[in-house]
Amino acid sequence: MRTQSCRLPAVPRTQGDFHAVLPTPFGTRILIGDVLGPGESGQQTAAAALGHFRRLAPIEPNLPGLAERMHSVLAPMLEDDEFATALLLTLREDTAEMVCCGNPPPLLIREGRVLPLDALPSHPPLTLLDLGGQWCEATSVPLRHGDRLLLHTHGLLEARDERGHAYPHAERAAALCADDPAATLESIQADLLDHAADAFSLATTLLLAHLERPAPQPGTEQTAAHWTVQPND
Repeated sequence: MRTQSCRLPAVPRTQGDFHAVLPTPFGTRILIGDVLGPGESGQQTAAAALGHFRRLAPIEPNLPGLAERMHSVLAPMLEDDEFATALLLTLREDTAEMVCCGNPPPLLIREGRVLPLDALPSHPPLTLLDLGGQWCEATSVPLRHGDRLLLHTHGLLEARDERGHAYPHAERAAALCADDPAATLESIQADLLDHAADAFSLATTLLLAHLERPAPQPGTEQTAAHWTVQPND
């Protein structure tokens, strides 16, 4: 799985969007999310979210457990009316296991079409997981060779053109896919900037993952999926 990421800054507001890709004994783990609210500590909270993710992801085997442990350390740190959303994934050879805590769900792009992830439940934001006694469950999504997962933060949903129309991200992401994840993300970023006239109310992070399964070598029955990380932000 090759991954490529980019970040589009917000004008004039700056909030704490964050993402990380980390190899662990349980698979490659990805975190992407936002710190939202009126507080001015968004960047500090985002940094804390990344720090705790990097510390906990290699030692917590259970993805819902990882979300709950991050909740327990982040929730007491927040300013009034501030909260953090997050999407957590564990990527293995042919499966993406994910927990969606208030963050927009990813897009699964397969053979030029976007497939909805209808079975993916949306849980409360990461720092509000104990609201009403609700805790999260993981959802597993089978992956095929050539599949792409486009992860993004809330800024993509808020991007509007001069007439107030939202960016049709599912349709455009499928149309702009190329063989190279970096080229795909560059095209999506340029298209998004053109749609929003270079102005975003929220900082926006995009991360594209592309599953590649090399052809088996002579004398072998199968090969492992290929995962690499190449951030460009």
